[in-house]
Order: sequence, then structure tokens, then C-alpha cells
Amino acid sequence: MALLNTPVPYPGEIWVVVRFLASQSRPVPYDTLHTFLEPHSHDSKKLTTVHHALSTLRSLGLAEESGDGQDWMLAGDLADLRPDGYATFQRALRSAVLGLRGHQPAETADDLRRALVWSLTRDPFSESFNWAIVDSRHQKDAPDGELVFVNPTRWPPFTAWAASLGFGAPAPHIAQRYIPDCTRAVQQVLEEHLPAGAPADALDVLRLLREHLPVLPGGGISENLGYGLPDDRTVGTALSFALMRGEHEKWLVMSSDSDAKQPIKLQDPERLSMRLCSSITRQEATNV
Repeated sequence: MALLNTPVPYPGEIWVVVRFLASQSRPVPYDTLHTFLEPHSHDSKKLTTVHHALSTLRSLGLAEESGDGQDWMLAGDLADLRPDGYATFQRALRSAVLGLRGHQPAETADDLRRALVWSLTRDPFSESFNWAIVDSRHQKDAPDGELVFVNPTRWPPFTAWAASLGFGAPAPHIAQRYIPDCTRAVQQVLEEHLPAGAPADALDVLRLLREHLPVLPGGGISENLGYGLPDDRTVGTALSFALMRGEHEKWLVMSSDSDAKQPIKLQDPERLSMRLCSSITRQEATNV
């Protein structure tokens, strides 16, 4: 079952199940999960949110059941999860969806990856989206000419998954709209792979982000789907937005040396030309 199809629960509902499992020190019987999380439907014969959440986690390699199918436990990147470890949950979901950390890209996430790649080519500085806008203006924007979303029912789960994976957010001051704000995913990758306080070559940082977030323009998944950039130093608009937001929030410092040979080129709506950056320094976040 594709992640953007019903009855797959939204990530927030899956997190409730994951957090309950993480709070236990042993495998949890299915009936226990059902009783505590869905007491109102305990006598129902219909498959419930808990059932579909567990099935989704299993398909992503993040939960497993006992041989008799009665007991459930977290697995893979979630095996040692703390009940308050939402950031770890985000990273694990992202790895499973994108095929990172030894995961094969989950087949159930094909539509989600394709939609993420499309959205991250858009401009969060000036664009926001709801289904009506996507349907009327952007459904044929994919390089292969196929619909970005097969049907309108996939738009709400897409925005929920994108936000949970750190690739999107509600548009500020515009109700019911979405922007491709990948700041959270970028911040988590840099926290994990870029030492704080040490300036790093900006092109190396750009390559690092594309390696770990391959749905970004210039990343492997994006290129395989036919999205291209003029050269490897050009930073897509969504990633430019995330890096400059990091600078505004003071957990990134971006500098440009006049004699730098390979500066990266950021999209900046406040400049007539691209902004050049030759080094990036991660600061320890204090207020984000």
C-alpha cells in the first residue's frame, strides 16, 4: 500500500504507536496496543489505525512482529528509541523512505519520493500551495509529463509526510497552504555530519546535503527523475531558503572569500544576481 493512499495513517498517528512501543521494555501484544490506543474500537472487526500503522512500520523496516504475529517491537533505526525521541523518529522515517543507512528505498514510498522531488524544485521564497493551485497550475510540471499527483486524495497525506520528514511546512500567515521548507531536514543532517565551529568548504557541504537528502535538486533521486541544474555549484531555491533560514536563526554562518575558486551559488530574492558562498560553519543551536 503506497504511503499516500488510505488507509495508511498519517505520520503523526504512526508516531503515537511508535511512542507507545518505545515506552515499553519488552515486545507488546497487539491486543495491548489496541486496548490502550483505540479502546473505542476494541470490539470492531474492521482493521484499525493501529493495525495499519504497524503494517506501515513493518514495510519500512522499523517494526517487527513475533513468529505468531501477536507481539510487536520497534526495529532498525527505531530499536533503541526513547519515548521522547521524535527527531530520531524523523530521521528513521526519512532514511526508510529515501533508502539511506542501508535501507532499500521503500516501494511503498515511490509516489512520495516523486512528489517530494517536484516540491523541492519550487520556490518557498515566493510560492505556497494548496490542492487547487497544484491541480490547476502544476500537475504537468514533472519532466516526464505525467501527473505529479495521481488524484486529489494524495495531497493531504503528502503535506503531512513532507512535514514529518523535514521537507515541508505550513505557509506562514496563509491558511491551508504548504511551502517546500526543507530547513528541518537540512539542520538534522548538518547536526549529524558537520562538526560545530569549524568552517567547511561550501561545495563539500552542498554535496553532503545532496548525498543524505537525495530528493534535493542535484541529488541522486532528483536527477534520476529528470530534474536538472545548470551545474553542481548551483543551489536550488528550496535549499537556498533553508540555508539562509539557518543563517537568520544563527545556527549557520555563510561566508564568501573573494578568491574562492568554487563558491556555491545561492538563490537570493533580495539580490539581482546569485549570492556566492565559499564556506559554511555550523553553530550550536540555542533557540531552535
